[in-house]
Amino acid sequence: MTNIKKIAIAGTGGIGSHFISLLFDFGVNRNQFDFVGTQIDAYDADDISSSNLLHQNYTTDDLGKLKVEVMADRYAITPVKRFMTAEDFPNYDLVICCVDAMEFRKSLYEYGWKNKDFLWIDGRCTSHNGFVLNSKLPKKELEEFITDSKERGGCLLQFEKDKQTAHALPIVVAATMLQVFLNTLRGEPSFQQGFTI
Repeated sequence: MTNIKKIAIAGTGGIGSHFISLLFDFGVNRNQFDFVGTQIDAYDADDISSSNLLHQNYTTDDLGKLKVEVMADRYAITPVKRFMTAEDFPNYDLVICCVDAMEFRKSLYEYGWKNKDFLWIDGRCTSHNGFVLNSKLPKKELEEFITDSKERGGCLLQFEKDKQTAHALPIVVAATMLQVFLNTLRGEPSFQQGFTI
């Protein structure tokens, strides 16, 4: 078993809000890891808006509240009311990347390449496509998944938001990330996962 006692979750939107729910379920209800004995910090500075309700783990009662505060109330994690930065990485055994910012993702990968024992899991989706990557994959493979883009994306494309078209892909990606996390704890291999629906 790999000893992971400090976890950071960067982003509590489409993927992160579902991942936290699954993490709580498998840690508390299914006893698959020591949830209570693990420090779990979630980073996000965004409020919940009506556009989030279509694909994120929030309800109308949550509108206007900080995402991390709602997650903390529901799932007993520690809210950090700001976006995570590279300066935070050394404080954790594992970083779960659920953000839509390539700049952050690139800094995470590069930190991992310089610090070989540092663990991370990265989940991403855009409409019909999703991926889950992790720090154990070869650098050459991972380099194909990062760019110098400063843009932020999201799980849904704008026309889907306009038409109120929801997809289950953020939940699929979150569940796959959870399995990669459990595999990491158990010392079992995980491979790059990609989804096209």
